[in-house]
Amino acid sequence: MVSFRLLTVLGVACALAGCVGAAEDPADFGESPALAPQGGPTNGSGGMNGLNPVDYHANVAALLSSLNVAAANPMNPSAVNPAIEATGLLDTSGGRDVFEYVARCTLPAGTQLTSAGRIYAGGGILRTTGAWLTAGLTTSQKEDALTCMVTHLNAFSAHVPIFLSGPSIAGTESAERRGFTIEEAIWQVKLEGPSQTPIYYAWPRVDLLDTCGLVTSLTWVSRICGTSLNTCGVQVRYDRATACAGADGIFTCNGKPAIQTSLDESDLCILHLNVLGIGLL
Repeated sequence: MVSFRLLTVLGVACALAGCVGAAEDPADFGESPALAPQGGPTNGSGGMNGLNPVDYHANVAALLSSLNVAAANPMNPSAVNPAIEATGLLDTSGGRDVFEYVARCTLPAGTQLTSAGRIYAGGGILRTTGAWLTAGLTTSQKEDALTCMVTHLNAFSAHVPIFLSGPSIAGTESAERRGFTIEEAIWQVKLEGPSQTPIYYAWPRVDLLDTCGLVTSLTWVSRICGTSLNTCGVQVRYDRATACAGADGIFTCNGKPAIQTSLDESDLCILHLNVLGIGLL
């Protein structure tokens, strides 16, 4: 239950952000029977959400270029490929953080690559991208990598634990056993056209207005773009019944693999309240 004081502060913050008049969730938010919680096992992989969206969006072009070549140096398998260093991705602290998260998502667990004294460790989250160590990724593999990346975005570095599940997720842990009881959203990134422009999709699975006292449209955009303005082109959608298929946290949307995030309820509200720059009171 959200306190009256918290709701008051949120109302002021919403007014300052220019979202007055948008305090109701879309009429079609209600769970469809096909996507209601199934009650079965949700297996996947745990992680820690904390990548700055500003850093991600500033470096996504260099990241995509990096995914076109092998992650490891062909002449030294324990070092980052010089072709990746040449993209400029590792020239800034934000770019290095982005590479740290993409290594965590894509490379096999136990992998370690070094560049300028920094170690980038594979986390083995995705089952589809391990080949990046020695070869560039296909378009579908790059979409999996970027989808994993955006699930980790966190505008204020609240660093909350998250649980990922989906057809491309490698883990076999149980969300329920780990205490991740709230299904947050289903996420997907598609690469469009010859330029492979990223298109971001989010299908909310929780009513943030009811759970945390937050305006859904504002917080989902902020979660991915890092601002309440939709500067990154994310599409927050409420057509899960027709766009997505699956059960127990394993979904495909638009005919392609998607990733569901689940959290502990208190961490869910911390993540989205911090998106607005407001701590729990």
